[in-house]
Amino acid sequence: MKQLYLFALYLAGLFIVCDAKAIQDNATDTLRIYHMDEVVVTSSTKETNNLRKLPGSVTILSPQTIGGNQIESVKDLSSYVPNFFIPDYGSKMTSAVYIRGIGTRNSGQSVGLYVNDAPYMDKSTFDFELTDIQRIEVLRGPQGTLYGRNAMGGIINIYTLSPFDYQGTKLSVSAGNYGQFKAKASHYNKLSENVALSIGGYYDRNDGFFTNSFNGKKADKEESVGARMGLEWMISPRFKATYNFSFDYSEQGAFPYGLYNPETKETAAVNINDSSTYNRRMIGNQLRLEYKSNQFTLSSTTGYRHLKDNMNMDQDFSPLSIFTLNQKQKQNAFSQEIALKSNQPTNYQWSVGLYGFYDDLHTDGPVTFKEDGVKTVLQSVFDRLKASIPRMPQLIILDEQIYIPGSFDTPTYGLALYHQSTINNLFTEGLSLTAGIRLDYEKAEMDYHSEASMHFGMQMAPGMPMITLPELPTSVMDGSINQDSWQVLPKISLKYECTPRTFTYISAARGYKAGGYNVQMFADLIQDQLKYDLMSAYAPQMAVEPSPVKDVASYKPEYSWNYEAGIKSELIDKRLTAELTLFYMDLRDIQLTKFVNSGNGRMITNGGKARSLGAEVTIQARITSNLTANINYGYTNATFRNYFHEEKQGSEIIRIDYKGNHIPYTPSHTFSAGLQYSKLLNNCWLDQFTASAQYSGAGKIWWTEKNDIGQDFNGTVNAKVGVRKGNIKLDVWTRNLLDADYTAFYFESFGNPYMQKGKPFQVGAEVSVAF
Repeated sequence: MKQLYLFALYLAGLFIVCDAKAIQDNATDTLRIYHMDEVVVTSSTKETNNLRKLPGSVTILSPQTIGGNQIESVKDLSSYVPNFFIPDYGSKMTSAVYIRGIGTRNSGQSVGLYVNDAPYMDKSTFDFELTDIQRIEVLRGPQGTLYGRNAMGGIINIYTLSPFDYQGTKLSVSAGNYGQFKAKASHYNKLSENVALSIGGYYDRNDGFFTNSFNGKKADKEESVGARMGLEWMISPRFKATYNFSFDYSEQGAFPYGLYNPETKETAAVNINDSSTYNRRMIGNQLRLEYKSNQFTLSSTTGYRHLKDNMNMDQDFSPLSIFTLNQKQKQNAFSQEIALKSNQPTNYQWSVGLYGFYDDLHTDGPVTFKEDGVKTVLQSVFDRLKASIPRMPQLIILDEQIYIPGSFDTPTYGLALYHQSTINNLFTEGLSLTAGIRLDYEKAEMDYHSEASMHFGMQMAPGMPMITLPELPTSVMDGSINQDSWQVLPKISLKYECTPRTFTYISAARGYKAGGYNVQMFADLIQDQLKYDLMSAYAPQMAVEPSPVKDVASYKPEYSWNYEAGIKSELIDKRLTAELTLFYMDLRDIQLTKFVNSGNGRMITNGGKARSLGAEVTIQARITSNLTANINYGYTNATFRNYFHEEKQGSEIIRIDYKGNHIPYTPSHTFSAGLQYSKLLNNCWLDQFTASAQYSGAGKIWWTEKNDIGQDFNGTVNAKVGVRKGNIKLDVWTRNLLDADYTAFYFESFGNPYMQKGKPFQVGAEVSVAF
């Protein structure tokens, strides 16, 4: 590490020497990459407003911003976008995206992700390597009147580089501490005047950051590989076809959680005895057709995504053998969107779209109760039953391990029709009105199968011999349930351009997130069924029939109204831009994650009403021709208005009023500030020097609805310094430069709190070649 630090200082000193030898300070800077006014294509085949003058909150990230801030995955957007937060879940199995207090950790989707206009319909697919990105757009607030599947919190649009816009080859190799190594290669080529091809691949690995004290091995070692291919065909000057293919495979040690002590606020080292791993394979196919005339643009986007994964979790996160979960998912998701947009330079602009999808998801989620789990978890159920009914014989579980399989088919499909119109120069020059509406239908089904059997002994009284009971029939849960919903989602905004460089707006939109079904709590349901079957056989008068699966396993849709006002201005021409947004959201039937009373699983449930209000500020400045700066700040006050939480205390279930408590996993403040410097060197053996530094932080974050465990504001610093000679570039990079100690994720199991620590200081170097 010391050598890398010294090398970075050497590069800085070398820059000073070379810059002093420059002959022409005002030489044409043809390769400057950090520009306030850099050209970034922001055209859309659906939006009726110019994206940079959109009457809503949007953050646009250019390739230079992405590279300078070391944004390598969707999770890294937390370092730049205000009121955007993704906690590190501990594996790629899910990405818990939160925008302005709206988000979800497990089931459902609050934020939509699109890559080249094709949707990723499950959060299990969100965490992947970003390569050769042309731009990223993050739109905050409901976006149902323009995008496929409705997203109540917002939309992330990712666009990759086109081989028609760039031709060449890129190679890079990066290495750092903790065994980090990454290699990337891509090639862009025009096969003819009308056909262009792009291919690329990557390999990424690390040795892990956290040691499992149980066996002395790294708990979170990771390795991934992927490939990309794109083919673009200009069939005619007006008609274009694009095909994209992607493949990603990753395997990793997962869930490096340590036991948290609320009194000392210390997190113990990872200490688990059972395997915790995750591996995933993803395949994506997309065909996009676009026809553009003088009057309209017609586009068709067909998408298919395949996911197959395997998760092993030591679900007690301890050195005891209590219980484990082995969840396997297999998903085949299809989507089709047809959009038609006006294409004439008139004051009236319109867009209409039809969207349909089918998401076929099969999940196997067997739970195994091991020796300690049988004794401390399952046996305790019958011990409590004996304590409550003293005259009842003592039932003793004879099994050393109990395997509870669970198989679930949860297909989801939907159809939506949406429209948006914009009228510019309404009544007066500069005033515009945008209005849209969406008609949405979505249906979710679940076919489930779970079973369990136990072998019991019976002891009539203490000291008496145990009698082995006859084997009971296996308890089985088989069934099929479904739910559907029709929604009408309007949106309206009013914008006024005070000057060509300044505009203000107000908007209102209704948001919606579909309901669904829980599968990770079926181990708890089958225990209730098993208990009922047992009591029905031996003490029918005391048998209590379990609640219907539909009432227990399902959760309802979540709704919102979002109100927003903002102003955007280029305060100094090509030097300083600023944006201020105020928002208020009224939430109903908010979807929350809670743990079942036994502690054997988690589930999505509906809370009552909530509200979220706050502000966002973005400032971008070009201080000199070589130095730019950015500041991004978000404030969110997201609280419950009417939410009673049921909690088991002893043999009773009590209701706790959480009114006024903050919604968990939502930072009150997000903040980032960065500097980017680029200088061409004249009369020097080096051609260019670049440097960037970005500070980003979030907090306070409450991890529970009870607001008893949280984390104060904390931040990290990422930095990069590099030089270029010809087409070869060398960068030295660091992440978490100051080695900040912070928590990345919180989890509970059997009432015990567990934390995942944030990744420590990292340093490395990258060599890249472009030709």
